Amino acid sequence: MAFQSGSPFRSGALVAAGVLCLTGCSHKDPVDTTLGWMQHMRGGVIASQRPPPPGIYDPYPHVGLTPTTTPEMPSPQARALITQQMIRDRNLMYRTVAANGTLMPEIPPPPSAAAAPKPAATPQAGNGSGTTAAQPATLPEGTAGAIMDAADAPPPQPATPTAAADKLSKPALPSASAPSTSSLFGANKKKDAGKGETEVAMPEIGVPDVKTTAQTPPTPASAIPQIPSGPPAPPSFPGFNIPSDAYLPDAVRPNYDLSDAKGTAIHCVPQSDQISSGQDDTFAKLVTKTPHGPFYVRGFGSAASLDAQAQADAVQLGLLRAQNIAKKLIALKVPASAIHIRGDAFGMGARIATTP
Repeated sequence: MAFQSGSPFRSGALVAAGVLCLTGCSHKDPVDTTLGWMQHMRGGVIASQRPPPPGIYDPYPHVGLTPTTTPEMPSPQARALITQQMIRDRNLMYRTVAANGTLMPEIPPPPSAAAAPKPAATPQAGNGSGTTAAQPATLPEGTAGAIMDAADAPPPQPATPTAAADKLSKPALPSASAPSTSSLFGANKKKDAGKGETEVAMPEIGVPDVKTTAQTPPTPASAIPQIPSGPPAPPSFPGFNIPSDAYLPDAVRPNYDLSDAKGTAIHCVPQSDQISSGQDDTFAKLVTKTPHGPFYVRGFGSAASLDAQAQADAVQLGLLRAQNIAKKLIALKVPASAIHIRGDAFGMGARIATTP
């Protein structure tokens, strides 16, 4: 049987052959082709190719382009001072931790465990030892029936005034044996079933009205506590001696010089004797105005504590800053004999003045 030239089978074969040829020319396997179809159907950034990383076509950098100038650093003396301060801070931390002790507190036992009484040791039956045997917890006899009766019983009705008066007039007689709870609930059921009396409404109880016309009597002067003129005397206990410094006044603080230092302000790097950049014009103007001096350089150490060692370190840092400023002035042709330096503990940066 021969196929006609225009049959559907021949057309389908030609289309399949064309698709295979196109797939082979693009050098993509069926997985890549399917992935490409999905990306085009989704659209957006996923359908486009990823851009190349920046600088992929730039030439490689040369090693000779690295910085050749030495960066500005504090002087060796300032770095040694900072190292000594860090060492002292570290040792102080070690000693503080050792003095404070461990951070894990001692947790006492719970109060319920401490207050619970210990069971007495009773000998077991059959042996003479003093150990105790654990007995299972059981309910008393008749308790289960009482619970069930209480669940089925209706809520109790309020008693009438007549019944309450009769109950108060008749004293309770002691019984030979107390009835069980279940029998009491059963008696209440029978009593409620046979009672047909009408209830008497009780009068409502309300809060009395608050009178706003009540006047508060004035407080006498003797009842007002008087402010003492001085602190109270230290307590005294028999058998204890009062410290000798109990009545001594507080230590007198030094009279610090809080006035602003005169002169041109020079900024320095914090915690360093390095002079901040961008101040060449300030030095040039000072030297141009008074080329031969004199110059009084005052460096400050930025002390943040009243500790004697901290103030000594601050004075040393202030002297280092003043020395660097003096070197800067000497480089501008200022005679060394015309420069006077001084270091202070409190203050920021340094000051240059032409008068002491």
